[in-house]
Amino acid sequence: MNNAADEYRVIITRKPVRNARMRVMPDGTVRITAPQGFDAARFIAEKTDWIRARQAEMNRMAAGCSTTAADQILLLGTGYAVHEGDHCHTDHDLQVITAPDPLTLRQHLTADFRALITKSVTLRADEMRVSFGRCSIRMQKTRWGSCSSAGNLNMNLKLYALPAHLRDYVVVHELAHRKELNHSPAFWSEVAAYYPAYQQAEADLRRYWVAIERNHWWNAVQEQNRGER
Repeated sequence: MNNAADEYRVIITRKPVRNARMRVMPDGTVRITAPQGFDAARFIAEKTDWIRARQAEMNRMAAGCSTTAADQILLLGTGYAVHEGDHCHTDHDLQVITAPDPLTLRQHLTADFRALITKSVTLRADEMRVSFGRCSIRMQKTRWGSCSSAGNLNMNLKLYALPAHLRDYVVVHELAHRKELNHSPAFWSEVAAYYPAYQQAEADLRRYWVAIERNHWWNAVQEQNRGER
């Protein structure tokens, strides 16, 4: 359902749930999950002030970290121009990426990021005196990364969009789970030992998540479902 309110896009999903749920997405879209027969229009009207407040918060978060133009991809904390070409190439000096299509761009970004994140994880693991298994690259919808009980890491390709210090924080966070597979005080003490400013990093990551979700090229890359290992 589109344009149920003049000011924003609304998407309603009908499911056999007991209570309706509403979320405001990073791009301002209002998503509602509700049972059949639920009066969504009334729900929206009752929540108008909350919706506007959440949208304003999203706008502030995005403005706080993204300086990319509409046609750029957010990469390494800044904007890179994306040019169409027969082959993929990244020029970090000129901040330009060449790619023929979004799928090939995703594969190219994954290969570049794999080398970058593997080096970072290896260095931090040595420093933190922990081991890890596989380090896989995924396009995860809700997490920057994860660590299994077996020590295998999943790193979100969107980490490539972040400045180096925030990417480093995510690496420390996930490797700390090799000692504490939870978010207990002991876990946060382990994180703080190697990344003291972790609370600021957590706040910055929330802002960058909004900026990435609003970025045209990251949305195009996310829609490509093949080429992931």
